[in-house]
Amino acid sequence: MTMDHSHPILMVDDDEFMLAFMEETLGQHYPVRIANHPETALAMMRQQPPALLLADVRMPAMDGFTLCEIIKADPMLADVPVLFLSALEGVDEHVRGYEVGAEDFVTKPVEPQVLLAKVERVLHNVAERQQLRQQAGYATSTAMVAMSSMSETGTLIDALKHFNHCADYPALAQAVLAALQAFDVEGVVQLLPPDAAPLALKSHGQVSPLEISVLHHMAGMERIMQFKNRLSISYPCLHLMVSNMPLHDEARCGRLRDHLAVLAESAEVRLHALQYEQQSRRQGSAISDTVAQLGRVLGDIDRLQRQSRADATLHLNSVLDRVEAALLSMGLTQRQEQDIVTMIRDGFDELASGRLAEEHFQNALTQAIGELQTVLPPAAQQASA
Repeated sequence: MTMDHSHPILMVDDDEFMLAFMEETLGQHYPVRIANHPETALAMMRQQPPALLLADVRMPAMDGFTLCEIIKADPMLADVPVLFLSALEGVDEHVRGYEVGAEDFVTKPVEPQVLLAKVERVLHNVAERQQLRQQAGYATSTAMVAMSSMSETGTLIDALKHFNHCADYPALAQAVLAALQAFDVEGVVQLLPPDAAPLALKSHGQVSPLEISVLHHMAGMERIMQFKNRLSISYPCLHLMVSNMPLHDEARCGRLRDHLAVLAESAEVRLHALQYEQQSRRQGSAISDTVAQLGRVLGDIDRLQRQSRADATLHLNSVLDRVEAALLSMGLTQRQEQDIVTMIRDGFDELASGRLAEEHFQNALTQAIGELQTVLPPAAQQASA
């Protein structure tokens, strides 16, 4: 078995001959240290914890059971395995040894092969336990990282959903800052919309000119730029700077860089969407105003044309009455009067026929105006009325 030579086997016994025997037996395979008294062994262990403690059960100042209890009660030494040496094989003594936390017993007189086998088995068992603890710790750490990553991903998804409900640029900037707070970091966000003045907000307080200068300076480097605990993410219309990246947690720091990069890109996309929405609203408003104005003009034309036809009919009837009255004073024969009146009436009938054709188009115009008003917003309908 390969062993770390910085952690030797420590043997404690008041029997000099036994110490010399064990040192000669084990020293050929492992680094060893020896102590004549339990107090000396404790001092040596606290200075350098051994890979294994071989302790005699029966010692005058302090027996091996008491020494083992002291070791197991010390957090710095509790993991040191203890192998007892004993001349007794009684059940009570063995039970007592296991109660205080010993790994095994080696019965005196000690057989070298038995001693080596038990030492190797104890060290092997300890190595397996350490490996299992490391695996369990790694599994726990992996699970915690996975849970943290899932939580951070959920935070990112919530932020992206919130972006969709932002109706203007200030709301979008506030949503970005809220996302930073959810990630437990602070920073500055600057929006540079093409159709509005720049907008800069920070987690706490007012954005200083120096912070704006730093934002622009870092934006001129790379899209994602980190300097110590500051992280800058830059897009054409959005600059984001985080001022307290968790450098003490490298894994979380890396995840945050990825999450914040997605956050900034999504905010940039939403900013452009807001720009297009506002342009569409302005264009829609202009079209609505134009259509309303067109409706008013067409309505005026319709009314004028109808009034004009009514006035023309009245004028023609008046002319016909005056002609008939004038004919009476001209001394014409009845036949001549009838011929003149007939010609005038035929002319009026021709005019009336033409006006009937015009009326068809006039009615079509009136219907079109009515349909146009139904598609206008209520405010535009009132304006065109």
